[in-house]
Amino acid sequence: MYLLSWKKREKSGDAGENVIEKSDVAVAEKTNEVAAEKANEVADTTTDFSSDLTYKPKKKKGYIKFIVLALVVALIAFIVYSNIKTSNAPTPVTTQNVTKGDIEVIVSISGNVASDEIKTYFAKLSAPIGINGLSEGDRVNKGDVIYSYDEAELEKSKKKAELSLQQANGSYNGSLEKNKKATDVLEGNSIHDINNRLDEITHQIDDINNKITEKTSRMNQTLTDLQKVSQDVDQNRVSDGYDAALKNDAPNERRTEDGESQMALEIADAISDVQYALQNDPEIREWNKQITALNEEKADLSEQASAEMSALTSGEKSSLAAQRELTELESTSAIADIEEAVGGIKADFSGVITELTATEGATVAPGTKVMTIESTDDVRVDIQISKSDLSKIKTGQKVDVTVNGKAYEGEVKQISGTARNNASGVPVVDAKIKINNPDSDIILGVEAGNKIHTDKATGVIVVPYEYIGTDSEGDFVFEIENGELVRKGVTLGLSTTTEAEITEGLNEGDIIVTTDPTTLTAGTRVVENNSAE
Repeated sequence: MYLLSWKKREKSGDAGENVIEKSDVAVAEKTNEVAAEKANEVADTTTDFSSDLTYKPKKKKGYIKFIVLALVVALIAFIVYSNIKTSNAPTPVTTQNVTKGDIEVIVSISGNVASDEIKTYFAKLSAPIGINGLSEGDRVNKGDVIYSYDEAELEKSKKKAELSLQQANGSYNGSLEKNKKATDVLEGNSIHDINNRLDEITHQIDDINNKITEKTSRMNQTLTDLQKVSQDVDQNRVSDGYDAALKNDAPNERRTEDGESQMALEIADAISDVQYALQNDPEIREWNKQITALNEEKADLSEQASAEMSALTSGEKSSLAAQRELTELESTSAIADIEEAVGGIKADFSGVITELTATEGATVAPGTKVMTIESTDDVRVDIQISKSDLSKIKTGQKVDVTVNGKAYEGEVKQISGTARNNASGVPVVDAKIKINNPDSDIILGVEAGNKIHTDKATGVIVVPYEYIGTDSEGDFVFEIENGELVRKGVTLGLSTTTEAEITEGLNEGDIIVTTDPTTLTAGTRVVENNSAE
Protein backbone atom coordinates (compact mmCIF):
# COMPACT_ATOMS: atom_id res chain seq x y z
CA MET A 1 0.00 0.00 0.00
CA TYR A 2 1.24 3.48 -0.98
CA LEU A 3 0.70 6.39 1.37
CA LEU A 4 1.02 10.10 0.60
CA SER A 5 3.24 12.16 2.84
CA TRP A 6 1.69 15.17 4.51
CA LYS A 7 3.14 18.60 4.71
CA LYS A 8 2.49 21.22 7.26
CA ARG A 9 0.67 24.34 6.09
CA GLU A 10 2.65 27.57 6.04
CA LYS A 11 1.88 30.23 8.52
CA SER A 12 -1.27 32.11 7.63
CA GLY A 13 -1.43 35.88 7.77
CA ASP A 14 -4.09 35.68 10.50
CA ALA A 15 -3.24 32.89 13.03
CA GLY A 16 0.43 32.13 12.38
CA GLU A 17 0.01 28.43 13.44
CA ASN A 18 0.75 25.09 11.62
CA VAL A 19 -2.61 23.46 10.83
CA ILE A 20 -3.96 20.72 8.58
CA GLU A 21 -7.29 21.55 7.02
CA LYS A 22 -10.00 18.80 7.13
CA SER A 23 -10.46 19.01 3.42
CA ASP A 24 -6.79 18.20 2.92
CA VAL A 25 -7.07 15.04 5.14
CA ALA A 26 -10.14 13.81 3.32
CA VAL A 27 -8.44 14.09 -0.03
CA ALA A 28 -5.39 12.27 1.25
CA GLU A 29 -7.44 9.41 2.71
CA LYS A 30 -9.41 8.98 -0.47
CA THR A 31 -6.23 8.87 -2.49
CA ASN A 32 -4.71 6.14 -0.26
CA GLU A 33 -7.85 4.03 -0.57
CA VAL A 34 -7.67 4.10 -4.33
CA ALA A 35 -3.99 3.21 -4.24
CA ALA A 36 -4.64 0.20 -1.94
CA GLU A 37 -7.33 -1.20 -4.15
CA LYS A 38 -5.08 -1.01 -7.15
CA ALA A 39 -2.31 -2.80 -5.26
CA ASN A 40 -4.62 -5.67 -4.31
CA GLU A 41 -5.71 -6.09 -7.87
CA VAL A 42 -2.11 -6.39 -8.93
CA ALA A 43 -1.37 -9.00 -6.23
CA ASP A 44 -4.29 -11.12 -7.35
CA THR A 45 -2.96 -11.32 -10.86
CA THR A 46 0.75 -11.94 -10.24
CA THR A 47 0.53 -15.81 -10.64
CA ASP A 48 -1.46 -18.17 -12.79
CA PHE A 49 -1.76 -22.02 -12.59
CA SER A 50 -2.32 -24.01 -15.77
CA SER A 51 -4.64 -26.98 -16.17
CA ASP A 52 -1.74 -29.34 -15.72
CA LEU A 53 -0.92 -27.73 -12.33
CA THR A 54 2.43 -26.59 -13.62
CA TYR A 55 3.50 -23.07 -12.23
CA LYS A 56 4.38 -20.45 -14.84
CA PRO A 57 5.17 -16.83 -13.95
CA LYS A 58 3.08 -14.15 -15.81
CA LYS A 59 4.58 -11.34 -17.88
CA LYS A 60 5.41 -7.87 -16.20
CA LYS A 61 3.17 -5.84 -18.53
CA GLY A 62 0.48 -5.31 -15.87
CA TYR A 63 3.05 -4.17 -13.31
CA ILE A 64 4.26 -1.33 -15.51
CA LYS A 65 0.70 -0.12 -16.00
CA PHE A 66 0.26 -0.12 -12.26
CA ILE A 67 3.32 2.04 -11.72
CA VAL A 68 2.16 4.62 -14.30
CA LEU A 69 -1.32 4.71 -12.85
CA ALA A 70 0.02 5.19 -9.35
CA LEU A 71 2.16 8.14 -10.46
CA VAL A 72 -0.80 9.82 -12.19
CA VAL A 73 -2.95 9.44 -9.10
CA ALA A 74 -0.21 10.83 -6.92
CA LEU A 75 0.23 13.88 -9.25
CA ILE A 76 -3.49 14.61 -9.21
CA ALA A 77 -3.52 14.45 -5.46
CA PHE A 78 -0.58 16.87 -5.25
CA ILE A 79 -2.24 19.41 -7.60
CA VAL A 80 -5.50 19.32 -5.67
CA TYR A 81 -3.66 19.79 -2.42
CA SER A 82 -1.62 22.65 -3.80
CA ASN A 83 -4.71 24.49 -5.08
CA ILE A 84 -6.41 24.15 -1.75
CA LYS A 85 -3.34 25.41 -0.02
CA THR A 86 -2.92 28.38 -2.41
CA SER A 87 -6.53 29.51 -2.20
CA ASN A 88 -6.16 30.07 1.46
CA ALA A 89 -2.67 31.68 1.42
CA PRO A 90 -2.23 35.55 1.56
CA THR A 91 -1.17 37.27 -1.69
CA PRO A 92 2.40 38.57 -1.64
CA VAL A 93 2.75 42.27 -2.62
CA THR A 94 5.53 44.83 -2.69
CA THR A 95 5.38 48.14 -0.83
CA GLN A 96 7.19 51.45 -0.67
CA ASN A 97 7.40 54.45 1.65
CA VAL A 98 5.91 57.69 0.36
CA THR A 99 8.58 60.40 -0.01
CA LYS A 100 8.80 63.97 -1.20
CA GLY A 101 10.63 65.06 -4.32
CA ASP A 102 10.52 67.29 -7.39
CA ILE A 103 8.36 66.91 -10.46
CA GLU A 104 8.56 68.77 -13.75
CA VAL A 105 6.11 68.59 -16.63
CA ILE A 106 7.77 68.63 -20.04
CA VAL A 107 5.79 68.76 -23.28
CA SER A 108 7.55 67.52 -26.39
CA ILE A 109 6.51 69.10 -29.69
CA SER A 110 8.43 69.13 -32.94
CA GLY A 111 8.52 72.13 -35.29
CA ASN A 112 10.43 73.77 -38.12
CA VAL A 113 13.28 76.25 -37.83
CA ALA A 114 12.53 79.66 -39.35
CA SER A 115 14.16 83.06 -39.38
CA ASP A 116 12.75 85.66 -37.05
CA GLU A 117 14.22 88.49 -39.13
CA ILE A 118 13.74 88.69 -42.87
CA LYS A 119 14.77 91.61 -45.06
CA THR A 120 14.08 92.17 -48.72
CA TYR A 121 16.49 94.60 -50.38
CA PHE A 122 15.09 96.97 -53.02
CA ALA A 123 17.08 99.14 -55.38
CA LYS A 124 17.03 102.81 -54.35
CA LEU A 125 18.87 104.12 -57.39
CA SER A 126 18.71 103.75 -61.14
CA ALA A 127 22.06 102.33 -62.18
CA PRO A 128 23.70 99.13 -63.43
CA ILE A 129 23.94 96.60 -60.60
CA GLY A 130 26.41 93.90 -59.63
CA ILE A 131 25.58 90.94 -57.35
CA ASN A 132 29.15 89.75 -56.68
CA GLY A 133 28.57 86.19 -57.91
CA LEU A 134 26.01 85.35 -55.23
CA SER A 135 23.14 82.90 -55.69
CA GLU A 136 20.15 81.62 -53.72
CA GLY A 137 21.09 79.51 -50.70
CA ASP A 138 24.43 81.25 -50.16
CA ARG A 139 25.29 82.28 -46.63
CA VAL A 140 26.37 85.86 -45.99
CA ASN A 141 27.81 87.48 -42.90
CA LYS A 142 26.85 90.80 -41.41
CA GLY A 143 28.75 93.54 -43.26
CA ASP A 144 29.38 91.54 -46.44
CA VAL A 145 28.80 93.43 -49.73
CA ILE A 146 25.78 91.75 -51.29
CA TYR A 147 25.39 94.01 -54.36
CA SER A 148 26.82 97.24 -55.77
CA TYR A 149 26.11 100.03 -58.31
CA ASP A 150 28.17 101.50 -61.14
CA GLU A 151 30.27 104.24 -59.50
CA ALA A 152 30.10 106.66 -62.48
CA GLU A 153 26.30 106.53 -62.47
CA LEU A 154 26.30 107.15 -58.74
CA GLU A 155 28.35 110.32 -59.21
CA LYS A 156 25.95 111.65 -61.86
CA SER A 157 22.93 110.90 -59.69
CA LYS A 158 24.50 112.67 -56.75
CA LYS A 159 25.21 115.80 -58.83
CA LYS A 160 21.62 115.92 -60.05
CA ALA A 161 20.28 115.63 -56.53
CA GLU A 162 22.55 118.43 -55.32
CA LEU A 163 21.47 120.74 -58.17
CA SER A 164 17.83 119.98 -57.52
CA LEU A 165 18.27 120.87 -53.87
CA GLN A 166 20.09 124.09 -54.77
CA GLN A 167 17.36 125.09 -57.22
CA ALA A 168 14.61 124.45 -54.69
CA ASN A 169 16.33 126.54 -52.04
CA GLY A 170 17.04 129.40 -54.50
CA SER A 171 13.48 129.55 -55.76
CA TYR A 172 12.08 129.51 -52.27
CA ASN A 173 14.42 132.22 -50.96
CA GLY A 174 13.78 134.43 -54.02
CA SER A 175 10.04 134.23 -53.54
CA LEU A 176 10.42 135.20 -49.91
CA GLU A 177 12.56 138.21 -50.79
CA LYS A 178 9.99 139.47 -53.31
CA ASN A 179 7.27 138.99 -50.79
CA LYS A 180 9.23 140.96 -48.18
CA LYS A 181 9.69 143.89 -50.54
CA ALA A 182 6.03 143.88 -51.39
CA THR A 183 5.16 143.84 -47.73
CA ASP A 184 7.49 146.76 -47.02
CA VAL A 185 5.92 148.82 -49.83
CA LEU A 186 2.40 148.25 -48.61
CA GLU A 187 3.16 149.67 -45.18
CA GLY A 188 -0.05 148.36 -43.83
CA ASN A 189 -2.33 149.89 -46.51
CA SER A 190 -5.04 147.78 -47.96
CA ILE A 191 -5.68 147.54 -51.66
CA HIS A 192 -9.07 149.15 -51.09
CA ASP A 193 -7.54 152.26 -49.53
CA ILE A 194 -4.92 152.46 -52.26
CA ASN A 195 -7.50 152.33 -55.03
CA ASN A 196 -9.63 155.00 -53.38
CA ARG A 197 -6.65 157.34 -53.10
CA LEU A 198 -5.69 156.69 -56.72
CA ASP A 199 -9.17 157.75 -57.77
CA GLU A 200 -8.89 160.94 -55.69
CA ILE A 201 -5.53 161.79 -57.24
CA THR A 202 -6.90 161.31 -60.71
CA HIS A 203 -9.75 163.74 -59.97
CA GLN A 204 -7.36 166.29 -58.47
CA ILE A 205 -5.03 166.10 -61.45
CA ASP A 206 -7.99 166.49 -63.79
CA ASP A 207 -9.16 169.58 -61.88
CA ILE A 208 -5.72 171.17 -61.96
CA ASN A 209 -5.29 170.36 -65.62
CA ASN A 210 -8.63 171.97 -66.32
CA LYS A 211 -7.47 175.12 -64.51
CA ILE A 212 -4.21 175.15 -66.42
CA THR A 213 -6.03 174.55 -69.68
CA GLU A 214 -8.49 177.32 -68.96
CA LYS A 215 -5.83 179.86 -68.03
CA THR A 216 -3.54 178.80 -70.82
CA SER A 217 -6.43 179.12 -73.25
CA ARG A 218 -7.09 182.69 -72.11
CA MET A 219 -3.44 183.59 -72.41
CA ASN A 220 -3.18 181.95 -75.79
CA GLN A 221 -6.22 183.88 -76.90
CA THR A 222 -4.61 187.11 -75.73
CA LEU A 223 -1.43 186.15 -77.52
CA THR A 224 -3.38 185.46 -80.67
CA ASP A 225 -5.11 188.80 -80.47
CA LEU A 226 -1.82 190.64 -79.91
CA GLN A 227 -0.20 188.84 -82.79
CA LYS A 228 -3.09 189.83 -85.02
CA VAL A 229 -2.81 193.48 -83.99
CA SER A 230 0.92 193.32 -84.55
CA GLN A 231 0.31 192.08 -88.08
CA ASP A 232 -2.10 194.98 -88.75
CA VAL A 233 0.44 197.52 -87.48
CA ASP A 234 3.17 196.08 -89.63
CA GLN A 235 1.01 196.38 -92.73
CA ASN A 236 -0.45 199.83 -92.21
CA ARG A 237 1.90 201.28 -89.71
CA VAL A 238 -1.25 202.07 -87.88
CA SER A 239 -3.52 199.55 -86.30
CA ASP A 240 -7.14 199.86 -87.12
CA GLY A 241 -8.03 198.11 -83.98
CA TYR A 242 -5.41 199.54 -81.75
CA ASP A 243 -7.82 201.47 -79.66
CA ALA A 244 -9.93 198.37 -79.34
CA ALA A 245 -7.05 196.13 -78.43
CA LEU A 246 -4.91 198.34 -76.27
CA LYS A 247 -7.12 201.22 -75.46
CA ASN A 248 -6.02 201.15 -71.86
CA ASP A 249 -2.28 200.79 -72.54
CA ALA A 250 -1.78 203.25 -75.55
CA PRO A 251 -4.45 205.88 -75.77
CA ASN A 252 -2.35 208.12 -77.93
CA GLU A 253 -0.48 207.18 -81.03
CA ARG A 254 3.19 208.18 -81.01
CA ARG A 255 6.04 207.62 -83.39
CA THR A 256 9.61 207.05 -82.63
CA GLU A 257 12.37 209.19 -84.04
CA ASP A 258 12.97 206.73 -86.84
CA GLY A 259 9.27 206.87 -87.63
CA GLU A 260 8.47 203.53 -86.18
CA SER A 261 5.20 203.34 -84.35
CA GLN A 262 5.43 203.30 -80.57
CA MET A 263 2.34 201.16 -80.68
CA ALA A 264 4.12 198.43 -82.54
CA LEU A 265 6.77 198.31 -79.87
CA GLU A 266 4.27 198.07 -77.11
CA ILE A 267 2.40 195.30 -78.92
CA ALA A 268 5.64 193.41 -79.25
CA ASP A 269 6.32 193.83 -75.58
CA ALA A 270 2.84 192.62 -74.76
CA ILE A 271 3.29 189.55 -76.94
CA SER A 272 6.58 188.85 -75.24
CA ASP A 273 4.96 189.18 -71.83
CA VAL A 274 2.20 186.78 -72.74
CA GLN A 275 4.63 184.24 -74.14
CA TYR A 276 6.71 184.49 -70.99
CA ALA A 277 3.62 184.05 -68.89
CA LEU A 278 2.75 180.92 -70.79
CA GLN A 279 6.08 179.44 -69.80
CA ASN A 280 6.62 180.94 -66.37
CA ASP A 281 3.25 181.80 -64.92
CA PRO A 282 3.63 181.25 -61.15
CA GLU A 283 0.14 179.85 -60.76
CA ILE A 284 0.54 177.46 -63.66
CA ARG A 285 3.93 176.42 -62.36
CA GLU A 286 2.43 175.73 -58.94
CA TRP A 287 -0.33 173.77 -60.50
CA ASN A 288 2.22 171.73 -62.46
CA LYS A 289 4.11 171.03 -59.23
CA GLN A 290 0.93 169.79 -57.67
CA ILE A 291 0.32 167.54 -60.66
CA THR A 292 3.87 166.21 -60.42
CA ALA A 293 3.44 165.49 -56.73
CA LEU A 294 0.13 163.82 -57.32
CA ASN A 295 1.60 161.72 -60.10
CA GLU A 296 4.44 160.67 -57.85
CA GLU A 297 1.98 159.69 -55.16
CA LYS A 298 -0.03 157.87 -57.78
CA ALA A 299 3.05 155.99 -58.91
CA ASP A 300 3.82 154.97 -55.33
CA LEU A 301 0.28 153.85 -54.77
CA SER A 302 0.30 151.95 -58.03
CA GLU A 303 3.46 150.22 -56.89
CA GLN A 304 1.76 149.38 -53.66
CA ALA A 305 -1.22 148.03 -55.52
CA SER A 306 1.10 145.97 -57.65
CA ALA A 307 2.89 144.78 -54.54
CA GLU A 308 -0.41 143.81 -52.99
CA MET A 309 -1.16 141.75 -56.05
CA SER A 310 2.29 140.13 -56.00
CA ALA A 311 2.38 139.49 -52.22
CA LEU A 312 2.08 135.84 -51.20
CA THR A 313 -1.03 134.68 -49.46
CA SER A 314 -0.72 132.39 -46.44
CA GLY A 315 -1.78 129.46 -48.59
CA GLU A 316 0.79 130.29 -51.25
CA LYS A 317 3.49 130.61 -48.63
CA SER A 318 2.51 127.21 -47.17
CA SER A 319 2.48 125.60 -50.60
CA LEU A 320 5.83 127.11 -51.51
CA ALA A 321 7.36 125.94 -48.23
CA ALA A 322 5.91 122.46 -48.67
CA GLN A 323 7.26 122.18 -52.20
CA ARG A 324 10.67 123.28 -51.09
CA GLU A 325 10.63 120.83 -48.15
CA LEU A 326 9.50 118.00 -50.41
CA THR A 327 12.28 118.68 -52.88
CA GLU A 328 14.75 118.95 -50.03
CA LEU A 329 13.63 115.64 -48.58
CA GLU A 330 13.82 113.87 -51.92
CA SER A 331 17.20 115.34 -52.77
CA THR A 332 18.65 114.78 -49.31
CA SER A 333 17.37 111.20 -49.28
CA ALA A 334 18.77 110.58 -52.74
CA ILE A 335 22.16 111.96 -51.73
CA ALA A 336 22.16 109.80 -48.58
CA ASP A 337 21.25 106.70 -50.62
CA ILE A 338 24.00 107.44 -53.09
CA GLU A 339 26.58 107.95 -50.36
CA GLU A 340 25.45 104.69 -48.73
CA ALA A 341 25.71 102.85 -52.04
CA VAL A 342 29.28 103.93 -52.64
CA GLY A 343 31.38 100.81 -52.06
CA GLY A 344 28.35 98.52 -52.25
CA ILE A 345 25.30 97.60 -50.17
CA LYS A 346 26.18 95.52 -47.10
CA ALA A 347 24.19 92.82 -45.32
CA ASP A 348 22.49 94.04 -42.14
CA PHE A 349 22.83 90.65 -40.47
CA SER A 350 24.22 87.19 -41.04
CA GLY A 351 21.88 84.91 -42.91
CA VAL A 352 20.96 83.00 -46.03
CA ILE A 353 19.89 84.39 -49.40
CA THR A 354 16.46 82.85 -49.91
CA GLU A 355 15.50 84.85 -53.03
CA LEU A 356 17.62 86.56 -55.68
CA THR A 357 15.86 88.45 -58.49
CA ALA A 358 18.55 90.85 -59.76
CA THR A 359 20.72 90.07 -62.79
CA GLU A 360 24.40 90.91 -62.95
CA GLY A 361 24.99 94.12 -64.92
CA ALA A 362 21.31 94.97 -65.44
CA THR A 363 20.17 98.57 -64.89
CA VAL A 364 17.59 98.54 -62.14
CA ALA A 365 14.91 101.14 -61.44
CA PRO A 366 14.24 102.46 -57.95
CA GLY A 367 11.96 100.04 -56.13
CA THR A 368 13.14 96.93 -57.98
CA LYS A 369 13.50 93.86 -55.72
CA VAL A 370 17.12 92.73 -55.58
CA MET A 371 17.22 89.89 -53.01
CA THR A 372 15.83 88.56 -49.74
CA ILE A 373 17.99 87.50 -46.79
CA GLU A 374 16.71 85.51 -43.81
CA SER A 375 18.72 85.92 -40.63
CA THR A 376 20.53 83.04 -38.93
CA ASP A 377 21.36 85.28 -35.98
CA ASP A 378 17.71 85.67 -35.05
CA VAL A 379 15.87 82.37 -35.48
CA ARG A 380 12.85 80.61 -34.05
CA VAL A 381 10.99 77.31 -34.21
CA ASP A 382 7.39 77.33 -35.40
CA ILE A 383 5.23 74.78 -33.58
CA GLN A 384 1.57 73.81 -33.45
CA ILE A 385 -0.02 73.25 -30.05
CA SER A 386 -2.82 70.73 -29.73
CA LYS A 387 -5.87 71.17 -27.56
CA SER A 388 -4.53 68.81 -24.87
CA ASP A 389 -1.29 70.77 -24.43
CA LEU A 390 -2.64 74.30 -24.85
CA SER A 391 -3.42 74.83 -21.16
CA LYS A 392 0.11 73.78 -20.17
CA ILE A 393 2.15 76.05 -22.45
CA LYS A 394 2.71 79.72 -21.62
CA THR A 395 4.98 82.44 -22.97
CA GLY A 396 8.30 82.71 -21.17
CA GLN A 397 8.66 78.97 -20.53
CA LYS A 398 12.12 77.50 -21.13
CA VAL A 399 12.61 75.06 -23.99
CA ASP A 400 15.32 72.52 -24.80
CA VAL A 401 15.69 72.75 -28.59
CA THR A 402 17.49 70.16 -30.66
CA VAL A 403 18.46 70.94 -34.27
CA ASN A 404 20.43 68.38 -36.28
CA GLY A 405 21.42 66.62 -33.07
CA LYS A 406 22.75 69.80 -31.47
CA ALA A 407 21.19 71.29 -28.33
CA TYR A 408 20.14 74.95 -28.05
CA GLU A 409 18.42 77.05 -25.43
CA GLY A 410 14.95 78.30 -26.27
CA GLU A 411 11.99 80.18 -24.87
CA VAL A 412 8.30 80.32 -25.76
CA LYS A 413 7.92 83.81 -27.22
CA GLN A 414 4.49 83.94 -28.83
CA ILE A 415 1.23 81.99 -28.78
CA SER A 416 -1.42 82.84 -31.35
CA GLY A 417 -4.78 84.06 -30.14
CA THR A 418 -6.66 82.02 -32.74
CA ALA A 419 -6.73 78.38 -33.76
CA ARG A 420 -6.67 76.96 -37.25
CA ASN A 421 -7.07 73.53 -38.77
CA ASN A 422 -3.87 71.70 -39.66
CA ALA A 423 -3.42 69.43 -42.67
CA SER A 424 -5.39 66.70 -40.90
CA GLY A 425 -8.27 69.04 -40.09
CA VAL A 426 -7.44 69.14 -36.38
CA PRO A 427 -7.61 72.56 -34.68
CA VAL A 428 -4.17 73.72 -33.52
CA VAL A 429 -2.70 76.95 -32.19
CA ASP A 430 0.47 78.34 -33.76
CA ALA A 431 3.32 79.29 -31.43
CA LYS A 432 6.90 80.47 -31.75
CA ILE A 433 9.95 79.36 -29.78
CA LYS A 434 12.87 81.77 -29.78
CA ILE A 435 16.33 80.15 -30.03
CA ASN A 436 18.51 82.19 -27.70
CA ASN A 437 21.94 80.91 -28.76
CA PRO A 438 21.88 80.18 -32.51
CA ASP A 439 25.10 79.53 -34.41
CA SER A 440 26.33 78.81 -37.91
CA ASP A 441 25.13 75.19 -37.68
CA ILE A 442 21.50 76.31 -37.75
CA ILE A 443 19.81 75.40 -41.03
CA LEU A 444 16.56 77.16 -41.83
CA GLY A 445 13.57 74.97 -42.61
CA VAL A 446 14.76 71.78 -40.88
CA GLU A 447 12.78 70.01 -38.18
CA ALA A 448 13.64 70.72 -34.55
CA GLY A 449 12.75 68.79 -31.42
CA ASN A 450 11.44 70.87 -28.52
CA LYS A 451 11.02 69.93 -24.88
CA ILE A 452 8.98 72.67 -23.22
CA HIS A 453 9.36 72.96 -19.45
CA THR A 454 5.76 73.82 -18.69
CA ASP A 455 5.53 73.48 -14.89
CA LYS A 456 7.54 72.37 -11.89
CA ALA A 457 6.95 71.61 -8.23
CA THR A 458 9.62 70.97 -5.59
CA GLY A 459 9.39 69.30 -2.21
CA VAL A 460 6.07 67.62 -2.93
CA ILE A 461 4.80 64.06 -2.65
CA VAL A 462 5.53 62.25 -5.90
CA VAL A 463 4.35 58.73 -6.76
CA PRO A 464 5.11 56.69 -9.88
CA TYR A 465 2.08 56.53 -12.14
CA GLU A 466 2.22 52.69 -12.19
CA TYR A 467 1.30 52.61 -8.48
CA ILE A 468 -1.87 54.69 -9.03
CA GLY A 469 -5.14 53.08 -10.00
CA THR A 470 -8.28 54.66 -11.43
CA ASP A 471 -11.88 53.55 -11.08
CA SER A 472 -15.33 55.08 -11.22
CA GLU A 473 -14.68 56.94 -7.99
CA GLY A 474 -11.40 58.48 -9.15
CA ASP A 475 -7.69 57.95 -8.55
CA PHE A 476 -6.43 55.78 -5.67
CA VAL A 477 -3.56 53.79 -4.23
CA PHE A 478 -3.59 50.64 -2.06
CA GLU A 479 -2.40 50.54 1.52
CA ILE A 480 -2.27 47.55 3.90
CA GLU A 481 -4.31 47.55 7.09
CA ASN A 482 -4.57 44.42 9.28
CA GLY A 483 -3.18 42.25 6.50
CA GLU A 484 -5.76 43.38 3.93
CA LEU A 485 -5.69 45.80 0.96
CA VAL A 486 -7.39 49.14 1.60
CA ARG A 487 -8.30 51.63 -1.19
CA LYS A 488 -7.01 55.16 -0.50
CA GLY A 489 -8.39 57.93 -2.72
CA VAL A 490 -5.86 60.56 -3.84
CA THR A 491 -5.92 63.89 -5.69
CA LEU A 492 -3.37 64.41 -8.44
CA GLY A 493 -1.49 67.63 -9.16
CA LEU A 494 1.24 67.88 -11.77
CA SER A 495 1.74 64.71 -13.73
CA THR A 496 4.09 63.31 -16.33
CA THR A 497 4.01 60.09 -18.29
CA THR A 498 5.83 58.30 -15.45
CA GLU A 499 4.87 59.98 -12.17
CA ALA A 500 2.34 62.27 -10.53
CA GLU A 501 2.19 64.79 -7.71
CA ILE A 502 -0.21 63.81 -4.90
CA THR A 503 -1.80 66.94 -3.47
CA GLU A 504 -4.32 65.18 -1.20
CA GLY A 505 -4.68 61.68 0.27
CA LEU A 506 -1.09 60.79 1.21
CA ASN A 507 1.49 62.02 3.67
CA GLU A 508 5.20 61.61 3.68
CA GLY A 509 6.14 58.28 5.28
CA ASP A 510 2.91 56.47 4.34
CA ILE A 511 3.41 52.95 3.01
CA ILE A 512 1.67 52.16 -0.29
CA VAL A 513 1.45 48.98 -2.33
CA THR A 514 3.63 49.11 -5.45
CA THR A 515 2.23 45.99 -7.09
CA ASP A 516 0.19 46.73 -10.23
CA PRO A 517 -3.16 47.97 -8.83
CA THR A 518 -5.07 46.51 -11.79
CA THR A 519 -4.25 43.00 -10.48
CA LEU A 520 -5.43 43.69 -6.93
CA THR A 521 -8.77 44.02 -5.18
CA ALA A 522 -9.61 45.86 -2.00
CA GLY A 523 -10.12 43.44 0.95
CA THR A 524 -7.68 40.86 -0.35
CA ARG A 525 -5.46 39.26 2.31
CA VAL A 526 -1.87 40.12 1.45
CA VAL A 527 1.61 39.84 2.83
CA GLU A 528 4.53 42.19 2.15
CA ASN A 529 7.24 40.58 0.06
CA ASN A 530 9.93 43.11 -0.88
CA SER A 531 12.72 40.51 -1.04
CA ALA A 532 12.71 40.54 -4.86
CA GLU A 533 13.46 44.26 -4.94
